[in-house]
Amino acid sequence: MGTRSQSYRNTFVKGFVFLLFVGVPVASLWAVNEYRGVNYKGWGVLEKYNSPNFALDEMFFLPFWYAMYTLFGIASFILWYTNGLLHNLAAFVIATIKLLLSLVWFPLLFYWEDMRATFIGICVVWVMNGICMIFYAGMFHSSGMILVPEQIWVSYQCVWMYFLWQNPSEDNVVINNSS
Repeated sequence: MGTRSQSYRNTFVKGFVFLLFVGVPVASLWAVNEYRGVNYKGWGVLEKYNSPNFALDEMFFLPFWYAMYTLFGIASFILWYTNGLLHNLAAFVIATIKLLLSLVWFPLLFYWEDMRATFIGICVVWVMNGICMIFYAGMFHSSGMILVPEQIWVSYQCVWMYFLWQNPSEDNVVINNSS
């Protein structure tokens, strides 16, 4: 009995050390690269659109996304620690797809400046977050509940992107002169 308990403790420590020393630095490097990329046009892209009154300042976005990915990592770790990878394989496959789709909206907005595609991309992420929450909560209730703040944040992003897409500034409106 003591051996199994020790084994779980060792697994927990290894997972925590991996998260702390590999996951956090990799996530930090990714975030810095994404926000300082070669073709990155920055928040100036958003100046072409009429920002809504509820828009947050740009300084909030990186910490919010970082917090959401950290919560997602914690929820995944809890699920992995309590049931193991093979028992939760479907949930982890859904989570991997969700993470890959989460990477799509950023270049759509800041590199290609396509608001419509960005809005659709964020909506797809919102749907995948919901599916992921359901899978995680079905396996271990608290790991699904940890994802609720991310769903709220992505909901805000959906509304914000829709507003920006539908409200370009006067300088960014394309006028069709063919009569």
